[in-house]
Amino acid sequence: MKKKIVSLLLTGVMALSLAACGGAMEPVGSAGAASEAAPAAEESKAESAKGGDNTEAKADDAGAQDSGSGAGTTITLMASQDWVEDSEQELGKKFEEETGIHVDYQIVPADQYQDLLLTRLNNGEGPDIWGAQSGFALSTTYNVTENAVDLSNEDWAPAYSKFSAEQTGVDGVNYGLTYYDTTTDYYIVYNKKLFDAAGATVPTTWSEFISDCDKIAKSGVTPIYEPVADGWHVLMLWTENAQVHDKIEPGIIDKLNKNEATFAGNANMKKAVDQLNELAQKGYFGDNYMSDEFADAEGYMASGEFAMCMLKPGAIKTIVASDMNTAGYTEDDFGLFVLPIVDNQYLNIHPTGPSRFIYSGSKNIDAAKQYLSYICRKESVQYVIDNAADVENMPLEVGQTPEYSNMTKEFLASYDDEHSGMVLQDVVLYFNEQWMDINADLAAMFIGDMTSDDVLKGIDERRTQLAQAAGDPNWK
Repeated sequence: MKKKIVSLLLTGVMALSLAACGGAMEPVGSAGAASEAAPAAEESKAESAKGGDNTEAKADDAGAQDSGSGAGTTITLMASQDWVEDSEQELGKKFEEETGIHVDYQIVPADQYQDLLLTRLNNGEGPDIWGAQSGFALSTTYNVTENAVDLSNEDWAPAYSKFSAEQTGVDGVNYGLTYYDTTTDYYIVYNKKLFDAAGATVPTTWSEFISDCDKIAKSGVTPIYEPVADGWHVLMLWTENAQVHDKIEPGIIDKLNKNEATFAGNANMKKAVDQLNELAQKGYFGDNYMSDEFADAEGYMASGEFAMCMLKPGAIKTIVASDMNTAGYTEDDFGLFVLPIVDNQYLNIHPTGPSRFIYSGSKNIDAAKQYLSYICRKESVQYVIDNAADVENMPLEVGQTPEYSNMTKEFLASYDDEHSGMVLQDVVLYFNEQWMDINADLAAMFIGDMTSDDVLKGIDERRTQLAQAAGDPNWK
């Protein structure tokens, strides 16, 4: 019997890790990934069940720490915009009250973050704790084996998802902590009432989606809230649905990673980028999308001015609770679907996410370890779940209570292994590192300064530069 992918997601065990797909640095495409990885997930759950009370005891102990050292110390935590929840910063205040260690959160605009971080790391001036997306780039771009501390034996390690640990590790050594909800991903959140009023229905093809947008626009509502100004969100409209590429062109991911294929000249890749451009050119993003910001997404969705936005399922709670919800929308008035770019109907699986690393050159390593230990406590994890709207669970098993809505459960349960796949940035080498550059190119395309061919050529050129810098033999 086909295993439901929801059983993996909702337990916080991300079975579709790159290692499970056939090797840390040579991933295969998304086709078949779920079925190959599922036994590993079942084995993990079986081991957890065997642990019984002992497993729970270990989970409860995760985050226990020596609070008697480090008082008076200040540690810096540098991260990109939207990577540190307000609730985590509140935990930082509680941590200081308990330990006397102050946490200086240095939040950097997304379009500046990677360059600034790499400059500091390369100059030997890294922050005590630095953030990065887990996955391929840790070894190629961020050189974690030199720039980060081994966290494999920390007190929270037994509670940390082994699949997340594979994404924050290199050669079996874990260097990081993914402190982000990887148990769900970004999907299209839509307003059912606005859809009904316009005569729109949940689309399964691109032509149906365009028809929906036309109907919604004619009803006086802007179809899609797309915050291009942040410099990171718009690319997700493609990549969070790009698992379809390896389904319609089996082997393309493997060929890209072996430098046997390119983005430029690939008909399906061009079609996807052209379709994304179509949304902008037809005005479906509204008049101010180039200056719209992600922080305003829930409010605009609550206002009824927009019918759709790519968000985490947990964001629906914030939409409903917003002061801009003057129409009295309830959670039942919103639903989820995958964006059918290139007619995609496969659920996006995304086990990587913003993670924390301790700088190997830090003078405050012990204090930084105490901080990570503190935020991994059961009460800390629960605090983030309870107070961050887009967080329904975390990749830690410390006895917390997840906050999955029935809608989230039902949505995920409607996809099995065969109809799920890994997102593009998690399976293609040298792609995620240029995330901000690709977003900038897409924005340039929207205003006519670039074509879809230019966008794809840019991806290839930067991949070549990154691969050669990493000494990848496939690019010699």
